[in-house]
Amino acid sequence: MLSLGRLVLCLLLASSAHAAPAAPEAMKPPPELELSAVPPADIPGGAPNANLHDAARFAWQVFVALNWAAAPQTGAPGTRDSPDLGQSFGDPAYSGPLVWETFRSKAEVLPGIGEPHGHEAGKRRDYGYDDPPQDVFDPASVGSYASLPPGHVPACGFGRTAASAPPWINLSEAFEAGPEKVFAGHLPVRGDDGYRRVLYTVKVNRKQYVYIAENQWYGGGDPDSTIPSANTADYIARYYRAPPPGTADYVSFPSGAMEVKAAWRRLTKAERSSGRFRIAQVRSYRWQQPKRPYAGSAGSRLHPCYVDEVMGLIGLHIKVKTPSAPYYVWSTFEQADNLRDAAGRPVEDVNGRMIGRSDGGPATEPLIVSRNARPAAPESPDSIQGLSPAEAHSKPGKRLYYANPPGSPTPQGVVAVNRRDHAIPGPVIEANACAHRALQRHAEARRIRSSPWAYYKLVSVQWRPADKPHPGTDVQGDSGTSDEVLRYPAVYYMANIAIETSHRLQVWSGQIQRPLPPPYAVTPVNNLITDFNPDGTPAKNVQFDGNAPDGRIPGYNMGGCMGCHGQMQRAGFDFSFILRRGRVRTPEVDEPQRASLQEMLAGRERRDGSGSAHSTTLP
Repeated sequence: MLSLGRLVLCLLLASSAHAAPAAPEAMKPPPELELSAVPPADIPGGAPNANLHDAARFAWQVFVALNWAAAPQTGAPGTRDSPDLGQSFGDPAYSGPLVWETFRSKAEVLPGIGEPHGHEAGKRRDYGYDDPPQDVFDPASVGSYASLPPGHVPACGFGRTAASAPPWINLSEAFEAGPEKVFAGHLPVRGDDGYRRVLYTVKVNRKQYVYIAENQWYGGGDPDSTIPSANTADYIARYYRAPPPGTADYVSFPSGAMEVKAAWRRLTKAERSSGRFRIAQVRSYRWQQPKRPYAGSAGSRLHPCYVDEVMGLIGLHIKVKTPSAPYYVWSTFEQADNLRDAAGRPVEDVNGRMIGRSDGGPATEPLIVSRNARPAAPESPDSIQGLSPAEAHSKPGKRLYYANPPGSPTPQGVVAVNRRDHAIPGPVIEANACAHRALQRHAEARRIRSSPWAYYKLVSVQWRPADKPHPGTDVQGDSGTSDEVLRYPAVYYMANIAIETSHRLQVWSGQIQRPLPPPYAVTPVNNLITDFNPDGTPAKNVQFDGNAPDGRIPGYNMGGCMGCHGQMQRAGFDFSFILRRGRVRTPEVDEPQRASLQEMLAGRERRDGSGSAHSTTLP
C-alpha cells in the first residue's frame, strides 16, 4: 500500500530570532511536503537556485527514504536498495535492515582481490548487486585460512572455524576522514579506551556500484589503474565543470548515485532500552592473538579477526548526485545525545538548540587555536598552518573526545569536546522541530511507539558551493550577505561531531598542505590545511558550471564535506575518496589502512604486504 510509504512533513521558516533579513517573497513559508519511501530526484527548482529551507527539506526527504525498512532480503534482483512499502516508517518493532544499510559496503564494491561478489551475473542483474553481503579483503593483508575462502577474515571466537553470515553493517574504518580516533567518554573503560571507540562504515547505492562495476574501476590511484582520472582531471582543468554524468570516458557518476558514511558506537544498557537509537548488529575488528587458532590457522598479531556485536547509530553522512548538483548535495545527521558535558548532561536539545549558555564556551578543552596558512612562494615553515597547544592532556569525563596521531603537527594527546565549532543554524533547528512533529503524528496515526528517528537531527546541509571571500581567514558569518552558505558558518564548514570531530575537520577549507620545498622538506605537515596553492595563488577545490566570479580564478574554495571531497573532483575521481583509494585490502584496527590525503593528492604510493600505504617522494 503506497499510502503507508508516505508521511507529511512541515518545515517552517526559522523565526526572526534565528533568520537573517530576507526579501519578502523569501519569507513565505514553504508548503507542507509529502515524504515517501522514494527519495526525491532533485531539489525542486534546482540546487543552485535553492535556499537553506529547500535544502533542509530535501535532506529530510532523503533521510526518511533511506531509513525506511528495506524490502525482504532474499538475494533476488531488486531487493537491496529498495523499501518495503508495507512497513510504517520508524516502527521500533521492525528489526530488519534499513534501505541504506543494504547498500554495498566498500569491500563489496572494491574487494581486496578479484571482482565484486556476484559480478559474473553481468548486466542482467546489475553485476550481482543484490547478492547477500560478503566482505573480501586481500589475503596478503588479512591472512589465509584453510576453512575460509581467500580474503575472508576469521571470527575472533576461540577455535571457531566457520564464518557466520556477515551483518549488513561492516565497520571496516576505525578513524575519521583522517587518522584521528574518536571516543564516547560516558562509556565504561574495559581494559583500554577501545570499548569507547567510535567506528565507521561507508556504503554506496546501486547506481554508484553499477557504474564502477561495468567499467571495472577497482584500481584506485595505483599506477596500473584503468580509471581515467587523469583525463577527467584534464577535462575539469580545461572546462571548469564536471564531465557529463554516466560517461565511461571520464569519471562522472550518474545522477542518483549515493554514498553514505555512518558512525556507530557501543551503548550502555540504559541507552539500549531507551528507544532513542537505531540499534543493529554490526561487524567490528580486533587483532588476533598468537596463541589461538583462527579458522584452522595459527593466530597472528598482524592479522585481524571479527566480532559481531550490537551498536547504536550516532551519525549519518549522505551525499546525493542530482541533475542540478553535479557537485552532489551533502547532508549530515546525528543522534541527539552525542554532545554531553563532563558530568554527562546534554549540550543540545533534540532539535539542535544549545542548552544553557548561548555561546557554549570554548569548543574544546584545551581550546585549539589555528594560525592559518598564508600565501607564500615558496612556502616555508612560517607560511603554513600552525596549531596550538602542542600537547593536550584533557580529562574528558563523560564528554566526546579525540586523539590525534603521534608525529603529527596537530596537538598531541586527548582533546575533549564541549560543543561544535559552529552552532547549528536556526533554520535547520526549526526544520528539525517540524520533522519531529511530523514523525510523532505519523506514529500516532499508525498506533506505533515513538520512533527512534525522533532523536536524530539534521546538523547541516550543503546544496551548492560558495567561494571563501577571504582566503586565509575564517568564515565568521554575515547576516547581511544574501548567500546563506556564507551567512551560516555551520553550512560552509558542514561537519558531523562524530565523524569530523577534530579541529581541522570542523573548520576545513582549501586543501591538504603539500610537503614543503627544500630546504624545508623535512618539516612535518601531515594533516595541516591551507587555502593556497604552493605558488601562493588561492586554492579552488570545487569546479561547477565554468564559473569565473568577479573575474577571479574560476572555481570555488568551498569548506566542509563538499570542499574536502572536492579535492577528489580536482584529482579526477568525482568527489569520491573510496574510488581514489581503490581496493579495500584490510579492515582497520589500530592503524589507518588507507592512503593519507597527502598520498592521494600526490598520486603516487606503494603498499607493503600488510596493506598499509606509504608515501614515496612527493612532488
